[in-house]
Amino acid sequence: MRCARKAGSAVRGWLAKAGAMLLAASLALGSAALPGCAVQEPRDTVHLLVKVPRTGHDVVFDESIAYADQVISRMAEGFERSYDGADVDIEVEVFEQNQYDTAIEQSFDSGEAADMLYGDYFNMSTYIHTGRVVPLDDVVTDQVREDVFDYLWGLSTIGGHVYKMPYLARQNVLAYNKEMFRQAGLAGYIADGEISSWSLADWTHILDTLAANLPDGQYPMMMYAASSQGDTHIMTLLRSAGSSFFDETGHFDLSSPEGIAALTWLQGGVARGWYPPHSENLEIEDCSSLFRQGQLAIYMVNNASITRYGDTVGLVNFPGPGPEGCATSFVSGFEVFDNGDERKVQVAKDFLAYVYGNRELLSYAAGTLPASQAVAQAYSGDIPKFDLFLENRRNVVDFTGSNPDTRAVREVFYLHIHDLLMGTVSPEEAAALIDEECNRAIDAGVASSRLHG
Repeated sequence: MRCARKAGSAVRGWLAKAGAMLLAASLALGSAALPGCAVQEPRDTVHLLVKVPRTGHDVVFDESIAYADQVISRMAEGFERSYDGADVDIEVEVFEQNQYDTAIEQSFDSGEAADMLYGDYFNMSTYIHTGRVVPLDDVVTDQVREDVFDYLWGLSTIGGHVYKMPYLARQNVLAYNKEMFRQAGLAGYIADGEISSWSLADWTHILDTLAANLPDGQYPMMMYAASSQGDTHIMTLLRSAGSSFFDETGHFDLSSPEGIAALTWLQGGVARGWYPPHSENLEIEDCSSLFRQGQLAIYMVNNASITRYGDTVGLVNFPGPGPEGCATSFVSGFEVFDNGDERKVQVAKDFLAYVYGNRELLSYAAGTLPASQAVAQAYSGDIPKFDLFLENRRNVVDFTGSNPDTRAVREVFYLHIHDLLMGTVSPEEAAALIDEECNRAIDAGVASSRLHG
């Protein structure tokens, strides 16, 4: 019986506890319905797709970063945690450098359409003229405008509106292998701690000397024309005889005496042994490999990529048009696309506002030339040759002009350089064809251009 009583007591105790729990739950439900007590409603998730070309990226304070998409992912993670306006899921998708149009324009009006793009301006600018890229003036606060270097705003603005948010820049010059120069008897041209400039006569002498003295399997200078990859550097070489490349209207002007002289100089290098064999069939990456292996004396580098070569290379500007030569600048940053969802557009803008208001995230540009002046000042002592490239900025030329469809121009330009190197066209013929077809592409871009809104 004792045991039975104990069992009955346990049951009564359990029932009492259950009743108390039910009463508490009932009171809780009742209180939730009282005025002034909010019910936590589930929120929809805003999904943003950010597309990023596969791009190497160095950060002076974080060796774990090797690619640009890793930086974008860190930005996305921080924004997802901190954003109050909605639950946000940001997907970062990487595509290959030669797949811009497939990844962006050909995905319009599909489930794969990009909400944001991070990339190089000369590739991104084309999409602004599709009417899909939204102005970002409301992201550019007074504080942001004051912090970003002034010259970058001009490159980011069309028709008085900011369409691209600059994050960093890479300045392109040429590098020469010091040991190959010494072996060829050109030690007098080696200079440390500066970006040299050589006259066209010096360039011709240097390339001829290298061709005459380098052993078999080694070559003086890069050259390639198998695709549009790297064609901007070939365009820059065509300023070597003093050509401004573009006329006052922003059209190609290689039929000028200076343009034809530069094409003649370039073509003459084939017979004089300046380039690797059959350079018309090479990609820029082929030349990069030769340079890394010590088989090429002169190749293109930028202020980020020079770190891989240490003290084995010297730096020199591209030849022409002025006495100090010239350089180019690849600016990278963000665009936002309107895919018909106003909420996504606003969240994408809020993402950029978050990034440009966060000093830590802006600091991940420290490894190149940061867009943020504050970051540049903080890390100038750590960024390789920062002061050297900052000073050389005065020699940077615009290799795109006012062209609204840079990518269309590039699709025809390299074909004529290929024929020039093959010797199937003369410099005069190449100049006329380049001017005609590239200017036709420019005019078509102008005619079809429409801006958002």
